Amino acid sequence: MTDTPQGQPAAGEARGNPPAAGPAASPPAGQEGNRPGSADSGGAAGAAPGAPPSADTPADTGQEESASQDQRAEQESSAQEATSRLGEGSQRRARLRQAAANVAGDVVGGDKYVVLLGGRRQSLSLLSPLVVEQVRSAYVDHGERAQEEARDALADHRLLILRGCPGLGKSAMAVRLLLGRCEASAVYHLDSAVDFSSLAEQLEDDEGQVETGAGFLLDRPQDITGLDRQTYERVRGALSRARAWMVVTVAEGDPVDGEILACVREVAEETAPPPFQVVEAHVRRLLPGRTSERVLGVDGLEETVHDLLGGLPACRQAGELAAELCRQFEEQGQVDLDRLREHRVRLEAEDFEVWAEGLPDTAARSFALALAVLNGLPREDIAEAARKLRERLEDTTPYVRGTGPDGRIVSSRDPFATPRRRQLARLRATECEKPDGEPGRCLEYKDPGYPRRVILHAWTQYEIQGELLSWLTELAEHPSEDVRAYAATSLGVLATDSYRHVRRRVLSPWAASDNPVHREAVACALAVACGDGWVQAEVTDLLTDWYADDDARLRATSVRVHGLTALTDDQVGQIVPVLAVDDIRLAVAAGYALADLLAVDQDVAGHLLHHLRLAAERAASRHCALLAFLIVASQVVVRTEEVDPDATVPEWPSLLYLAHRRGELREVSRWLWCEALNEPFLHREAQQVLTDWARLAERDAELREMLRQLARAVAEHDPRAGRVLRGCAESWRAADRVVKLPRTATLVLSQLDTQLERE
Repeated sequence: MTDTPQGQPAAGEARGNPPAAGPAASPPAGQEGNRPGSADSGGAAGAAPGAPPSADTPADTGQEESASQDQRAEQESSAQEATSRLGEGSQRRARLRQAAANVAGDVVGGDKYVVLLGGRRQSLSLLSPLVVEQVRSAYVDHGERAQEEARDALADHRLLILRGCPGLGKSAMAVRLLLGRCEASAVYHLDSAVDFSSLAEQLEDDEGQVETGAGFLLDRPQDITGLDRQTYERVRGALSRARAWMVVTVAEGDPVDGEILACVREVAEETAPPPFQVVEAHVRRLLPGRTSERVLGVDGLEETVHDLLGGLPACRQAGELAAELCRQFEEQGQVDLDRLREHRVRLEAEDFEVWAEGLPDTAARSFALALAVLNGLPREDIAEAARKLRERLEDTTPYVRGTGPDGRIVSSRDPFATPRRRQLARLRATECEKPDGEPGRCLEYKDPGYPRRVILHAWTQYEIQGELLSWLTELAEHPSEDVRAYAATSLGVLATDSYRHVRRRVLSPWAASDNPVHREAVACALAVACGDGWVQAEVTDLLTDWYADDDARLRATSVRVHGLTALTDDQVGQIVPVLAVDDIRLAVAAGYALADLLAVDQDVAGHLLHHLRLAAERAASRHCALLAFLIVASQVVVRTEEVDPDATVPEWPSLLYLAHRRGELREVSRWLWCEALNEPFLHREAQQVLTDWARLAERDAELREMLRQLARAVAEHDPRAGRVLRGCAESWRAADRVVKLPRTATLVLSQLDTQLERE
């Protein structure tokens, strides 16, 4: 991604305009001076920004004029910033989507694999990495003969049904079989409410294909009787064509169609591994070499395990006991069998609750929460957030500290008490590489369902709601855009549980904030919260009120939400009308919202550009519509690896690429560019966008050709706009320009000179 310094004037300009100082602060509600087309905003049609005041201006209005100039500069800087961030819209949507995947847990990160379950579209979940790790390193089989028979049956039928009583390890056996067949492919976990009548179609993606080599685990389906012979053969055919595999686990006694018994394998109790053998395997997985031997050698351990689990198979419970043994030994250096018995009693509760409530202190809980909110981000950001949360939660009451054996004052907190390696093991988390080969490491939970559960557990089980909201709002103002997006997503998770409280404490005040960072956080949070049907209905009513309010800040927030959430069938139609209000804040909000829509769906480009043209043809909305167009042109890019692997830059501007490839978009795109170039109020913004495009084109021949064709179309239909564009191209190779763009400038100028000579 090409990073563009925010707020800088277009390269080659010598007007000395100051760089943008960040988003403009709004004037008080009801005060004029925020309209780009009004005289006091520096944007009157036909008047250059910063023009001297009229001769009939009273002398005693000097202070008011000075305030108006300050507001004008701030408003202009807001427009400049919005059009100087090449690819920001695409990056923003990617951040929000990844935040939703890593925190809210409502989609699969990366390429989404979509299926149809029970008549509604859902995201197909990858098998939990935590489960995969446990099976790979601590699986105890049912004996060589039983394993071989199951492997052969899966190889012969591609769809295998494992049937047996609870505790035999059927799920682990199924995962082991699938991993053996799908070493280089993904293994997916199907919904237990699967509709067998259309199971074959449900495995397919939007192109009607099953992912090649994939594995599918269907664990304890709600109604196995729906899998009859006809359905079985259709599913087998789909799996065979894709060289994919499926294992279904059912309880003992569940009826299976008599015509498909050949694919059923009984998991017998007599072949199941004894509980202590499973405990031993998991201890060896969790602890290295001699340490595991010390734990397994504790007197009375095997008898205690037998007493707690009996002689019957109990694979899952055995694994949980092993984890508790290792935790005790790591924290205390010994194993307490009485505590092990107490732990077993607590296992009747949900495993997650046991884990979450077993975190030993405020430091561990703070880190768990920070990791949940920033799941998948760099470890430094997570550590900083954990420290800030811990400081909020720790007891700050003054107390006297005594001296230690060495005579020094004992510290209230030892930052070296728990190394990161042990901390991650305790939190069931792991390290991963940063993307694109960047040095450093990121942290994430092994189970993608943990972040949302950790956040809601802390919110609902402890009286720390105020501290959590204060901490999240601080993170939502963090310098890192990733951290801000993840914090806003977490606020959305909380809003799904306590919508009215979160709205009253944070969302409503921030929706009317002068700070656009606050308004964007509200939009992100509400987009996540709208995943709940009841909340969505409430948000729809709330946005109606904001949209109709005279406060431009509330309207701007409403527009941003519509750009992120499909609350109506026509999102563009909900956004564009606000451009009729001549206010830069609304124009910038609409531009961002439209960029969000285009970043998700390129097919909306025609509808979007058509509405912007209609708005630009009306005098009341002309300036705002053209500014919104330039924001979309700047902020949305298409990744070249997806459209042209031979490209030499990682991305192309989406509007330029789409106009080049789709003939129906060329005329409206050309018209909007001509109008933007002819508009004095937007001269700097238009020049900035074109310069950013030229910077990419300098390194890519195909993109230079697209830019040349745009220049030809502009000059051919509007010579005046062509001359403005020519001046912009001249600046790309100007003598005082530090980084010149000679190839792009030469190509565009050659085309423009040819066109303009004909006039």
